[in-house]
Amino acid sequence: MAGEARTKEGRTDSLIERRVQHVVNARSATVGLAGTFVGLAVVGAILMRFADPHNFPSIGLAIWWALQTVTTVGYGDVVPTTDAGRIVGGVEMVIGVAFIAFVTAGVTSAVLQRGQAQEQEAERRRDEQNTQSVIDALAQTEDTLKELGDRLAGIESKLSA
Repeated sequence: MAGEARTKEGRTDSLIERRVQHVVNARSATVGLAGTFVGLAVVGAILMRFADPHNFPSIGLAIWWALQTVTTVGYGDVVPTTDAGRIVGGVEMVIGVAFIAFVTAGVTSAVLQRGQAQEQEAERRRDEQNTQSVIDALAQTEDTLKELGDRLAGIESKLSA
């Protein structure tokens, strides 16, 4: 029964590792980030449409503002003027800046991890090559010693004759 639990845990760990690798995949990360930015913009636009209907008479204009704000571009062509609108705008700005910082940190981390993994792989290969060189040298030394032993045996047999 304990063996079964370990097997199930091993399968679970393996499944989790595979899913993590899938999430880390660059394409899925890009799609996920883009989807998150669009989602933040849509939520911000809907909130802004209700918080400041005078300056944001259409959902399209609110989405335009929200996309500018969440991506930290901020053209300034449309701005909230009500207190509630400014609060929504402030939250949208903080989330946008934090999200961009998070993305930057994630990309940097991925690049560093990839570089470290490549360096570790190169080091492993060098170690394998060094080990193989030592094995080859030992085999050559063994052959030389065997050859010397055979020659010595021949000399000894001639001396005893």
